[in-house]
Amino acid sequence: MEELFLIIFVTAASLYWLSAIRSKDIAIARARRECKICHVQLLDQTVQQQHISLSRDQDGRWRVWRQYKFEYSEDGVERLDGRLIMLGQRIIRVSLETFDPIVH
Repeated sequence: MEELFLIIFVTAASLYWLSAIRSKDIAIARARRECKICHVQLLDQTVQQQHISLSRDQDGRWRVWRQYKFEYSEDGVERLDGRLIMLGQRIIRVSLETFDPIVH
């Protein structure tokens, strides 16, 4: 019985880990895309997860809600903040400090 619990736990942890990596990859790609569209530079070429929780999607199913932060620059000197919100593997919102929020 203990082995079964251990197998279930390891499987669940592995699936969560893979989902987290995939979500971060999607977030980095979208942050790069938004920065390119707005003609700004994505600094550090990455995003940092700020918050994580569970939330329901439009169909009422539970999904992992993640908020990421990234930094960008218009002139290569000043660091500005950008935010990206995901529900599951779907981007819900991207906003850059100096631009109006882009809602997808």
